[in-house]
Amino acid sequence: MDEFDIIDLVYNHVVAANTGMTVYKDRSVTGETENHIVISDMEYHEFDWKNILPVNVNIFIKLSVQSGMPNRTLMRETKRKVRAELLKIKPENGEYQSIELSGSVKLTGAKEGFDCTNIKVIINIQKNIEEYGY
Repeated sequence: MDEFDIIDLVYNHVVAANTGMTVYKDRSVTGETENHIVISDMEYHEFDWKNILPVNVNIFIKLSVQSGMPNRTLMRETKRKVRAELLKIKPENGEYQSIELSGSVKLTGAKEGFDCTNIKVIINIQKNIEEYGY
């Protein structure tokens, strides 16, 4: 299991949360104007990565056009659905050992016109990156 497999694993669970939002891998399409979620790995130097890969789950909820205020109710509901689904990730076929939701943080100004909450997911895998031939 490499970083691409891990992104796919997290992506599949976030889609299963049934938030009604489009879920993207790596980044959203240019000009996205609707509520959406982006799954991406955190920047790391591949030789520093041993067997733990942190993944970002960024939830983007549109700010009110009239007031510029966030939709706290929708953010709370979406975050709870996503976290509940992520907690269902279990080790499969010895590919990884554990998952940790290491917290979440509000990302002010992450994308113009959106409120953003980041959930950091850490997947601990069995192999070191060197075993993948990098």
